[in-house]
Amino acid sequence: MYSIESAQPGDTVSVQLFPGGRHEGIVASDGFIIARSRRFGGVARVAPSVFSNGKLRENHGYIGRLAREETLARAEARIGEPGYDVLTLNCIHFVNEVNGLPRTLRMHESATSLPNLHDLTRWLGRRIW
Repeated sequence: MYSIESAQPGDTVSVQLFPGGRHEGIVASDGFIIARSRRFGGVARVAPSVFSNGKLRENHGYIGRLAREETLARAEARIGEPGYDVLTLNCIHFVNEVNGLPRTLRMHESATSLPNLHDLTRWLGRRIW
């Protein structure tokens, strides 16, 4: 992992939403984050604080097969594109597509990092109580 302070345009950043689930986006040239989001009903450009909702973000560096400039142009061209579905049209699909990667690549990372029952119970307990 790279530090979030060193994030460069085109880098992929994420925030942990819940055990086994994360939200990903692309750092724009102005430091904002471009991501497909259920909250915004599609692809949006948002301030980092809005993207992470006050949670700690992680910088995964540049993961693309394309030049950074092309990844950025592809992400920016999709701002305003409607639609979100957690299984078929999500933030990881978006990040993969704009980076020139197969859209379902890296989806297993969330599945293989699923929490055990004890961790999930602790997480839910903090949310309920």
